[in-house]
Amino acid sequence: MPQEPETTEHEHTQRPRGAVFPIAVIELGTSAIRMAIGETDGQSQVRILEQLVRGVSLGKDSFTRREIRRDTLRQCVRVLRSYRQKLKEYDCTNPRHIRVVATSAVREAGNRIAFLDRVYMATGFAVEPIDDAEIARLTYLAIRPLLERDPHLRDATTLLMEVGGGNTEVLLLRGRSIVHSNSYKLGAIRLRQLIREYHAAGEHALRLMNGQIDRTLEQLRDVVPQRGSISLLALGGDVRFAVRALRLEPDELGVISVPLARLQKLTNDLIGLSIEQIMQRYHLELSEAETLVPALLVNVRTAQMLGADRLLVTGFNLRDALLQGMLRPADWSPDFRGQIIRSAEELARKFQVDIGHSRYVAGLASRIFRVLAKSHDLDVRCETILYVAALLHEAGLFVNSSGYHKHSYWLISNSEIFGLNSLDHRLTALVARYHRRATPKASHEAFASLERDSRVVVNRLAGILRVAIGLAQSRTQRIRELDCRIDEDQLVLSVHGRAGDLSLERLELRQHADLFRDVFGLDLILRDSRS
Repeated sequence: MPQEPETTEHEHTQRPRGAVFPIAVIELGTSAIRMAIGETDGQSQVRILEQLVRGVSLGKDSFTRREIRRDTLRQCVRVLRSYRQKLKEYDCTNPRHIRVVATSAVREAGNRIAFLDRVYMATGFAVEPIDDAEIARLTYLAIRPLLERDPHLRDATTLLMEVGGGNTEVLLLRGRSIVHSNSYKLGAIRLRQLIREYHAAGEHALRLMNGQIDRTLEQLRDVVPQRGSISLLALGGDVRFAVRALRLEPDELGVISVPLARLQKLTNDLIGLSIEQIMQRYHLELSEAETLVPALLVNVRTAQMLGADRLLVTGFNLRDALLQGMLRPADWSPDFRGQIIRSAEELARKFQVDIGHSRYVAGLASRIFRVLAKSHDLDVRCETILYVAALLHEAGLFVNSSGYHKHSYWLISNSEIFGLNSLDHRLTALVARYHRRATPKASHEAFASLERDSRVVVNRLAGILRVAIGLAQSRTQRIRELDCRIDEDQLVLSVHGRAGDLSLERLELRQHADLFRDVFGLDLILRDSRS
């Protein structure tokens, strides 16, 4: 994707006072390998020192051959070795201060494991395939300060979109709240490959790309409000190129307003040029020129679908988000957890879950989780996973009441939940799957494939969820006030207020709390405080 020049001059301004140190991120993208080097004191924002871009066609290999060729691997090694040398110049050698990630091109390669191993052996870089959920999380956290500062975006409905080489990442926001998050297999390299596959050129190529774009955007129509104005906030190197080509200036917050009519004209002019002509006229590398037209077309068609007369563009990119993310590797603040829970609730509504009941169960589960804090030694991340699993544990009823816990697992596994990375997503699905019937077993492939620590998390959270469901068995939400305490080898649950006869709940706990007893070594006592 079009980015800044391959190298930039070192900044010679005086470093800020304090214990500053260099940090760096390297991104193996679909069409290039990019590196950003910055410095920070570990608390404040990262100051960018230098950015590098080298074109490597990982996406062409992965999306067409389903594996990365040996020649492409050699190119990657050469680039990464040169980046290693550049890092030494900045005295950036601490592995904890260097993050190397790979996006969809590496993730989707059939020989991804061999590729990652070869890169590590040749360069010493442990490349981390980063999933779409992590990209969405980092993007939101990095762009949130802008949403808070900009009075036009603070309360507006905004579609945040970045067209990459392999995928298009979309976040639909109402103010700071996430309404929808998804990654669509609509990327500039994929569109370019579609043209090659059909040997299309000129108007035929344009029709093919527009058709594919419109078919993908059709999925967005179900989640985008049909009434009211929507701001389109576009990210990515291609729209930043358009800003430079149109000579547009940012406002005081760093946001550039791009009139749709001008962007359309620029895109139409580029369509009439060959890739070689684009490279010569705009001084772009091949990897940048190839993605330009498809990516701009996606942005134009999206703006048209939204009825927007302009796009908003920022200088933000994934490397910025990764650098900031290194300062806060696990943001589980109440605000961010709220975004995850709202995303899960949207999914629950989609599958017609009884949201009132599921919230009630989730609240009981969280209360028990906190009382057991010293027994399970789990953090707020695990509490969030438990809460989301509780919200969605009955999603499988949407498919069939028979064996619905397995359907819940499948639906959660194949749905988007904003803010959960791939591991957290798997754990959530498994906790929901084990809320009833069989307990986790080594013969269950999805469970057995987890690392030991993750298996422990699933057992503990599923045990707590079963207790919460037992307390909510009457579905009347009659247990309003509940005190929980550990008394020697017992978890004592004391119900206050008018709850009525608790025989059903006691029977449920007696019959279905074995997992909890096995995991925590505690018996369960349910008491009515009035007696």
